Amino acid sequence: MNDSKAIEAVDQIINSLKEKKIAHLNTSDEYLDGNYLTFEHGRRAVNFGSCSYLGLEFEDSLKDAAKQSVDQFGTQFSSSRAYVSLGAYSDLENKLESIFRNPVIVTPTTTLGHMSAIPVLVGRKDAVIIDHQVHTSVQNAVKLAKADGTHVEMLRHNRMDLLEKRIAELSRNHEHVWYMGDGIYSMFGDCAPIHEIEALLNRYDKFHYYVDDAHGMSCFGDRGQGFVLSEITQHSKMVVATSFAKAFATGGGALIFPTEEMAEKVRNCGSTLITSGPMQPSALGAAIAAAEIHLSPKLTKFQSRLKDNIRYTHHLLEKLGLPNLAEADSPIFFVGVGLPKIGYRLIEKMLSDGFLLNIGIFPAVPLKNTGVRFTITALHTIQQIEEMVSALAKNFWISLNEENSSIEDIYKAFKIQKEIQKEDEPRASQSLKIERLSSIIDVNKDDWNITIGKEGAIDWNGMNVLENSFSDNESITENWTFDYLIVRNQKDEILLSTFLTSGLMKDDMLADSDLSRKIEEIRKNDSMYRTSKFLSLGSLVTEGNHLYLKGTEDERNGAMAILFKLIETLQEEYHAETIMLRDFNDNDLEMDDFMIDNGFVKMSLQENFAVDLSTWTKDLDFLDTLSKRSKKHFKQNVRRFMKFYETSEVIDPTPQKLEQLYELYLNVQQKGIEINTFKLPLKLFKNMALNPQWEILELNLLPDEKNGLKMKKTVGVVFAYKGQHSFVGGMVGVDYEFNREYGVYRQLIYKFIERAKDLNYDTLDFGFCAGIEKKKFGAKGTMKVVYIQTKDNFNFEALLTNSFGKEVKHEPAIAK
Repeated sequence: MNDSKAIEAVDQIINSLKEKKIAHLNTSDEYLDGNYLTFEHGRRAVNFGSCSYLGLEFEDSLKDAAKQSVDQFGTQFSSSRAYVSLGAYSDLENKLESIFRNPVIVTPTTTLGHMSAIPVLVGRKDAVIIDHQVHTSVQNAVKLAKADGTHVEMLRHNRMDLLEKRIAELSRNHEHVWYMGDGIYSMFGDCAPIHEIEALLNRYDKFHYYVDDAHGMSCFGDRGQGFVLSEITQHSKMVVATSFAKAFATGGGALIFPTEEMAEKVRNCGSTLITSGPMQPSALGAAIAAAEIHLSPKLTKFQSRLKDNIRYTHHLLEKLGLPNLAEADSPIFFVGVGLPKIGYRLIEKMLSDGFLLNIGIFPAVPLKNTGVRFTITALHTIQQIEEMVSALAKNFWISLNEENSSIEDIYKAFKIQKEIQKEDEPRASQSLKIERLSSIIDVNKDDWNITIGKEGAIDWNGMNVLENSFSDNESITENWTFDYLIVRNQKDEILLSTFLTSGLMKDDMLADSDLSRKIEEIRKNDSMYRTSKFLSLGSLVTEGNHLYLKGTEDERNGAMAILFKLIETLQEEYHAETIMLRDFNDNDLEMDDFMIDNGFVKMSLQENFAVDLSTWTKDLDFLDTLSKRSKKHFKQNVRRFMKFYETSEVIDPTPQKLEQLYELYLNVQQKGIEINTFKLPLKLFKNMALNPQWEILELNLLPDEKNGLKMKKTVGVVFAYKGQHSFVGGMVGVDYEFNREYGVYRQLIYKFIERAKDLNYDTLDFGFCAGIEKKKFGAKGTMKVVYIQTKDNFNFEALLTNSFGKEVKHEPAIAK
């Protein structure tokens, strides 16, 4: 869960959209004079994706002003504004100050405006709270302040109750507390609760507000000053940023300040105002013409047309029963569809019918909250809106039916409060049979062991040990629920078998180690900090393939559909925030597409290591299997220490002995946070000691003059499972006091390999982590991936940006 993993996930999704020809499109029109577009593949469509809400880009006054400005000043005036600016800048800023009635700085783009203002306005002793859905350009600018030492945290979207608590808390130790959000949010089209924020500004002296009102500019207010400033006057502790690239229909942006002193400070010190190029003369000329329209009665005509179109679109969507999540006045609409595969189908069908709409998908929204996003402008005619919404309704219901989904599924996904028909069990097609069981005791042992049970430590016996170990424990982190699924065809052949577990996980389980260490410091005082319910294919303690899947393509797809329906049912039943389908092989493109279509995003896990033992037969021959470098390592760092050790199998350990071995395991668990999990219960180790398929190998350091021991001391332990086809590494314990000088961990690795060979296994499963050490013993790694689905993106993004504070777990319904 780091930047590289997020980029990998987004890249995969965008590539999938490009293949479906619903993203990264290019027009082939020779000129544009309205809202029709023609694409490279010959399709012609009405554009319902434009953010030029008033349609001013085709006004003759703007086009003539742009041309005239180029004739007067050329295509570019290439100088930093710190040295010299075209006089047109002053003209534009004067007109904008008449619009906003406050000091204004024009910026080349809104993004560059944020990058100028935020690092100047926010100091090291300040705190910044960013709304979960604030525009990425604001988040990127905040990173500059954070790098300079400013405290940054993320807040669940529009949660004013939580905001007030954080203001009160952060005000104790910070000079100022800044909240940063949007006026109108760009995905769902919902608005900031401006009046509640104004009340907080008046209530708390240290509280300041920075708001990006790009989507409100021009659409609202008698001078088009935007949504925020049409609701309240400029507060003395509020800075507004806006964009000219949307309804203002030119290019560039603006920063609106409460005082001239604050504006001058940003003008003088803002990095991108000093070092970045200015707006091009053509954009300046067009912007001046746009400002003149805003200061004239003509603006009302455009705003009224837009408002009428918005109102009529809402009416049609409600009349046709579509799940519209947009707010009443917003030009941005979002119709929820739930799963990405439904969104893909719907967008493709709409494009075929001649309407360009956008897909709202991860990372902008959780994958399971995919929707169709479209915008309404003043350029749209009533006929265009009627035809588009009619086609949308038709294709919406067809797409749901084709993907075996329902409106009730969408209500669940978006937490829309309507009566939902409860489904306790996954639906089966007539040709498939379902067995859903809640204990391995109820599963036929032979059926299990010849399918998924062939893998690792999850045969029938291994599952029985796990079930008994993760129940009736005192700690909530040590109790899991188990669910089993077997799907058969009409011939009673098993097509799918798997198991799922649910419990409590650390949200940073897959995060970078450095981040987990920071969070673990917080957990010393708050053990449940950043934890949530999980639902996992397999479990957090087992490794390897957790899914048996066979049959024809249709049978496999049908069986997987049943699995996904069960997962959805269990997620609601267990209130799971995160679903993990783990330990799949990388580069399985068919599985990648299947998972994305069903609302899962892929992330690299780690390499899973195994040793091939079939290539050697004698103890000395092990060296022959190693590379030249590994042979040298073995001789210097393993073989020469063997004389200090005695290895033995622990049989029927006393409670005191088991506690000692458990403490060794805890040493490793607390130190190794590459995959950061809660400690395993002592009960698991007790059950392993009682089960003949589990082995406990202890490593004893013998006394000598150097170590000062008077008697041998247990310094290492391996808990290993005798699987059907491989010897499986379970847990390891190390006494780190002796590890550096005597190579305890390396000695354990070799003894583990040696024991596997003694038991005549051809394969040893090493599991994850410590890859550098394992490779020195001839282990080969296979990259594994995990497919993840979250109820919302908050925890994911807070960890990704390392901007987290205290907050509640659950967010109210998205629907207003």
